[in-house]
Amino acid sequence: MSRFSSWIRRRLFIPLWVAREGSPRLRYLRELEASQHEGLQRLQGEQFERLREILSYAYDQCDYYRDQFTKCNVKIDAIQGPDDLRNVPFLSKRQLQEQGSRLIAAGYRGRRLSKFKTGGSTGTPVVVWKDPETVEKGAAAGMRAFKWAGWKPGEPWGLIWGNPPKRVTTKEKLRDLLIDPAIYLDTMALNAASMSEFIAQWARRQPTMMRGHSHSIFTFASYCRKTGHHGIRPRGIISSSMMLLGPERMEIEMAFGCKVTDLYGCEEVGLIACECEHHDGMHLNMENVFVEFIKEDGEYAAPGEPGEIVVTSLINRAMPLIRYRIGDVGVPSDRTCRCGRTLTLMEGVCGRTADFLVRKDGTLVAGVSLIERTLTAYPGIFQMQIVQQDLDTIQIHLVKNQGYAPETERNLVSRIKQDIGDDVTVEIDFVDGIPQTPSGKYRFAISHVPNPFLSKGLDQPVAGSESGSGD
Repeated sequence: MSRFSSWIRRRLFIPLWVAREGSPRLRYLRELEASQHEGLQRLQGEQFERLREILSYAYDQCDYYRDQFTKCNVKIDAIQGPDDLRNVPFLSKRQLQEQGSRLIAAGYRGRRLSKFKTGGSTGTPVVVWKDPETVEKGAAAGMRAFKWAGWKPGEPWGLIWGNPPKRVTTKEKLRDLLIDPAIYLDTMALNAASMSEFIAQWARRQPTMMRGHSHSIFTFASYCRKTGHHGIRPRGIISSSMMLLGPERMEIEMAFGCKVTDLYGCEEVGLIACECEHHDGMHLNMENVFVEFIKEDGEYAAPGEPGEIVVTSLINRAMPLIRYRIGDVGVPSDRTCRCGRTLTLMEGVCGRTADFLVRKDGTLVAGVSLIERTLTAYPGIFQMQIVQQDLDTIQIHLVKNQGYAPETERNLVSRIKQDIGDDVTVEIDFVDGIPQTPSGKYRFAISHVPNPFLSKGLDQPVAGSESGSGD
C-alpha cells in the first residue's frame, strides 16, 4: 500500500499541487537532470558566464557591492577566468550580519521574499533573503541529490531533525499527507522513549528514506543495534549538517543495511555538493553555485590539497552572495566519477562538529539543534559555542555583536535552562573569537558528559576518518 500511495502522490497529487501553486520546481529538476550529463567544458563555460552575470548584476543593483567593487577597482569585463577573481573582495559572516540591508538588490526592495536564518557552520547567526525563483531552484537541486540517494518524489521520509515543524493549517496537513509525508525524531529530546516511538511510527508508515544530522543518525543507529531493532531498512540515508566521520558511517550502514549519502550545503546558498550512488567524492552543484578552495596564502588549492571554501550563489538575485566565506575547509578533486555525471567532484569537507548535550534524566539534546534554536533568536550575538562541563554546568563562549543588550543574556540563559534543565548553572564567557581545532573544524557544541546511548568509544572521532558534512 505504501508503494502504491507513493506512486499516486508522484503521478497525481504532486503535479496537481505544482500546477496549482504555479511552481517551476519540476521543470528546474528536469533541467538539472539533463545538465549533469553535459560535457565538463560546456558546464564550466555556462557556470562562469552565470558568475560574470551575477557580478555585473550585483554591481548595478546592490549598494554594498557597488562600493566594494569600486574600492577594490574590480573591472568585471576583465574577468575572463577564476584567476581574475582575486580583486573581487570576500564576503564574511560579520559583513553579512552588519551590511545585510545593503546587499538587497534595488529591484527586490519591498517585494515579498523568503527569510532564511541560520547559525551557520561556525556558530555565527546570519539572515539571508531569497526570491521565489531562488527557493524553487534550490529545492530542485535538493530533489536531484535526493534522487541520487535512491528517493523518488512522493515517497515518505523518516527525519531525524531538531525543531520539527508543526502542521497547523488544513493546507499544511494536506501537504504533509499528499506531497511530503514524513515522521520525525526530534533531536531536541532524544531518549529511549522517543527513539522507540520513532521505530513504531516507522513500522506503521514505512518510509523509504532517512535523513538527518549525521551524529543524530549515528546515535539512533547505535540505539537500534544495542536494543536489537533490525526492522528499519530504508532505501537510502542522507546525512547532512555536521561532519560524517568514518566510524559513524560504518555504524549507520551496519544498523540499517543501507549506504549513507553525504550532503553538504548551508542555508545561505543552499546545496553545495552531494555524493552520488558511488559514494566516491561529492559532486558540486555547479549550476547554482561557484565554489573556490583558497589556501592561507591566497592561492587556489590544488587537487587533493585542503583550502577554505568560498562560494558564490549564481541564482539569488534578491540578495547576491559573492565570494562568501562559509568557514569550512574542503578538498578539491580533478577525478571523474564512475556515475558518468560531469559535475566537478570534491573529495570532502572538514568543518562542522557538534556534540549532544545530556540532561540529568539521560535525554540527549543535539548541539546543532540547540544552536539553531538559540543563536538566530536573539540579537547582538556574533558567534557562540556551548560547552557542557558536567550535568550541572553549561558554559557559553560568546562573541558580542552590535545590538547586544542585557535582555539578550537573560533570554539566552532562560532558553538554555528550558532545553537542558532549570537547575543547571549557565555561565557566560565573553571571548574575542571561537578558535578552530587543529584539524580546521569548528566545534560549536562540546559535551564532556558521555553519550549514554553509544557504546564506549563510538562517539570519539578517529583520526583520518573524516568525510563530508551537510546543510
